[in-house]
Amino acid sequence: MSRGRLVAVAVLATVIVGAGTWALWPKSRDEGSAAATAGPYLVQLIGESPKVGRTPVTVEITGNGDLTPDSVTFEAAMPQMGHAATPVAAAAQGGGRYRADVDFSMAGPWEITVRIAAGGHVHEAVLSATTNG
Repeated sequence: MSRGRLVAVAVLATVIVGAGTWALWPKSRDEGSAAATAGPYLVQLIGESPKVGRTPVTVEITGNGDLTPDSVTFEAAMPQMGHAATPVAAAAQGGGRYRADVDFSMAGPWEITVRIAAGGHVHEAVLSATTNG
């Protein structure tokens, strides 16, 4: 086998192995997931990564089984760019899940502050999410 052919076969094999590794590499089951504590609660972002524009955001709140939240609000901010969305009230979906439509004005990293009012106290969790087009 000539040297040129050997180099071509080696390059092709490297490309195939690289593509196979990339395709089979374990991926996060839920790219948009993030979790944080808010007082006695654990708050987790559920679903796909948010998109630019008005996007449904769902969180699951677990932990303090004795105290159901009186209200839950979401406030999205992109501190690096000085952007902030208007806080929105989240609606209970059952099973500890709360959903609201949040307006993300551009692609990039966002912080979603989840405020939980319960029993006269307000607890906050800050979740990270990256929006894409």
